[in-house]
Amino acid sequence: MTREGLAMMADLSYAGKILVVDDRYDEAVEKAVTTLVQRGMLVQYWNGKGALPESIRNVRVVILDLDLANLGTRSPGPEFYSLAAEALNKIPGPFVVVIMAMDFNDKDPSGLKEFYETSYGVPFPGFIAEQGFTKTSELFEPEGAQRLAELIAQTVSGNAILDLVLLWEVVLDQGKDLAVKDLVKVEVENAIIALIQSICKELGEESAAHQLVGIMMRLVSRNVRGGRNFEKLDNLVRTLNKSPPPERRDPLLYHRLKFYHPAQEESHWTGDIYRTTNEQKYDQYAIVLTPACDLSQGKAKSVLMCFAFPLKEEYLQDKEYPPYVVDDSVAKKLDVGSISQAADLVRQRYFDFNFTKLPMRIHRVAHFVDKLNTEPFGICFDFNNVRSVPIDHLKNWERVCRLDSPFIEDMLQKYGSQAFRIGVPDWR
Repeated sequence: MTREGLAMMADLSYAGKILVVDDRYDEAVEKAVTTLVQRGMLVQYWNGKGALPESIRNVRVVILDLDLANLGTRSPGPEFYSLAAEALNKIPGPFVVVIMAMDFNDKDPSGLKEFYETSYGVPFPGFIAEQGFTKTSELFEPEGAQRLAELIAQTVSGNAILDLVLLWEVVLDQGKDLAVKDLVKVEVENAIIALIQSICKELGEESAAHQLVGIMMRLVSRNVRGGRNFEKLDNLVRTLNKSPPPERRDPLLYHRLKFYHPAQEESHWTGDIYRTTNEQKYDQYAIVLTPACDLSQGKAKSVLMCFAFPLKEEYLQDKEYPPYVVDDSVAKKLDVGSISQAADLVRQRYFDFNFTKLPMRIHRVAHFVDKLNTEPFGICFDFNNVRSVPIDHLKNWERVCRLDSPFIEDMLQKYGSQAFRIGVPDWR
């Protein structure tokens, strides 16, 4: 093996895990697993049946048998890939798939990818190596299993996006080690207990676990810089930044970065956005502004809610649409011109998020999604449309999502500036 190949093997030894998916742990699987483990790679096995075991995480390479029903023959048609695609759909991506099948042929990678995307209606969650292996021959040839290891290393290292994910995970793992080391300088048990008790006293037991995770992640973020792997990650980021802009963009990317979808059993929290019922015509959404400390300690009998209207084209022909009422510039345009002219001004001032000279009372939030798998749109909060709502009343509304940090802090700061501003005489 070349020096470059050995270097790639070293990286793969701690960057993610390799998962072998085969209905039988036969001699071929055992040979493949043994070879990879001997080269320092982290390997797990799953028979592809039922739910993915909870112990299987951080999978970045999947060695996949296509005949998970153990038929021994290739059934006609694309349905042959159904069980393999079903197994892949249970594994969190992204990952590289290397096919290791009884009768692998050159059409299998494209056939599996096409069947997956057709069946599940989503892009394939990673990449499929164009080369594969037949279990009955190639793995038992001299150097056959070693070629499998080389193929994995070459496929992963040759893909910039997967390489980025692997490097990020390595940097994160190293940051976690340093964060814990810094936290427990004196004595492990005392340090952890003191931290937990401090969190519970300040924010209550109900949210303590979530807050502890947040604190630990901040400690991790302080320790991710420096070292060979971070330098490689930094160089790769700079290289990818010079890539041509993608032809297609994920419309939900910024929604996922900006909003958090709490579990149903989680209690009300600052930043929770609800879809309202039985409110004024355009008060369709409302966000919790009450401080987290009041909510976590059970002090709040009511919550402060700021109401919002959606930024959608379908409402522009209605003269009761809030921008025509609350924005003096738009209202004047409506008085002297047609509604179509006023609508053009609303599009310019509200729908274009590059426009920033709106009244202080207005706070827009982009990339909002009412229901997942629908197109994002903007919502517009009116800081003059804030009222106290009994906390039990929230049971009548449906929580859509939670505006995450730092966006909720930015909104609270702007609300405070608007709500508590000091008026002065205009003596010039």
